[in-house]
Amino acid sequence: MLCLTNACLFDGNSFIKNKNIYIKDGKIIDISSKKNKNNYQEIDVNKNIVCPGFIDIQLNGGGGAFFNDNPSIEHLKKMALAHLTFGTTSFLPTFITDDKNKIPLAISCINKALSQKMSGILGIHLEGPFLNKEKKGIHPSKFIRLPNEADIDNIIKIKEGIVLVTLAPEMVEANFIKRLIENKVIVFAGHTNATYEKMNESFQLGIKGVTHLFNACSPLSSREPGVVGASLLHENSWCGIIADGHHVSFETIKLAFKTKAKNKFILVSDAMSPVGTELESFYINENKIFVKNGKYVDQSGTLAGSAITVYDAFKNLLSKNLVTLEESLQMSSTNAAQCLGIDNEKSLFKKGRVLPHFDADLLILNKQNFNILNIIQNGQLKTFH
Repeated sequence: MLCLTNACLFDGNSFIKNKNIYIKDGKIIDISSKKNKNNYQEIDVNKNIVCPGFIDIQLNGGGGAFFNDNPSIEHLKKMALAHLTFGTTSFLPTFITDDKNKIPLAISCINKALSQKMSGILGIHLEGPFLNKEKKGIHPSKFIRLPNEADIDNIIKIKEGIVLVTLAPEMVEANFIKRLIENKVIVFAGHTNATYEKMNESFQLGIKGVTHLFNACSPLSSREPGVVGASLLHENSWCGIIADGHHVSFETIKLAFKTKAKNKFILVSDAMSPVGTELESFYINENKIFVKNGKYVDQSGTLAGSAITVYDAFKNLLSKNLVTLEESLQMSSTNAAQCLGIDNEKSLFKKGRVLPHFDADLLILNKQNFNILNIIQNGQLKTFH
């Protein structure tokens, strides 16, 4: 049992000063100004910031592990630990376009992790293979394909976790998208060359957002607003964004934030296996990827995921004065939780807010430079060697 005292608490909406946060059995049980109750280990936060742990809805690898290479519990643990040290307490392991026979293996691995209640695992993000080859990015074109009935059966086999599927809506029958949504799958558009009109139709159909806005999608142009224009003008759609300065310039991000409400943006890492290591290269299938100048590129210079964490993106937005501290914290956690439907007391996971009955996934940040001082996951104070 923990009690965090003298906290400057960011609860997901606003800051509240001088609060004590009581944690028991992995949950927040009380937030008050009362003095420490008996039998609680007290941690004096010293007026530093306590906020929700970060949530990453697009995380391919870390700690030397790439989920596609080996969809196993061992690899998930390496990924989780690498990103936990940077404040990501929950994430969707992301399986990108690959051999169709590997998708059931990835889903089986996630089901196993969920049944074991493995810390940090929320479900799975299937980024592909139902994409547009014209916008494939680093995804291997030989595995990009149209869906079939067996794909539906595979995708909905995850019963106790979140499933997010990224697809190109112009390449997929509307009925397939409807079937996914009817089975509580969250659908994002990505690696798509859809027109503005097609994207609006897709949002009406139930597509909830866009994967890494500006990257691998039809751009905003003079006569065709494309995926970018449709996403920025649609008030309710969510926009994942990789704020590393390589995938999207910070000036472009600034323009996006002036166009659309900031509470509809989600910071994602799109991280690959070298994060948290000294690796200088890795492979996506047969394609060798190099670590160069803070980014990952193949021989032709195509970006291959990112070299950042959500924490890096959080600090980037602040250093560029693009958002307030509250907005950057929301983009790092609360917005993702809201998009995934886990920011309320009725959900299986209760993340993204610091409220009674919610999961005790918390960060303690230095109030001046926002360095991570402590990480609490499932009510446990984490230490790293």
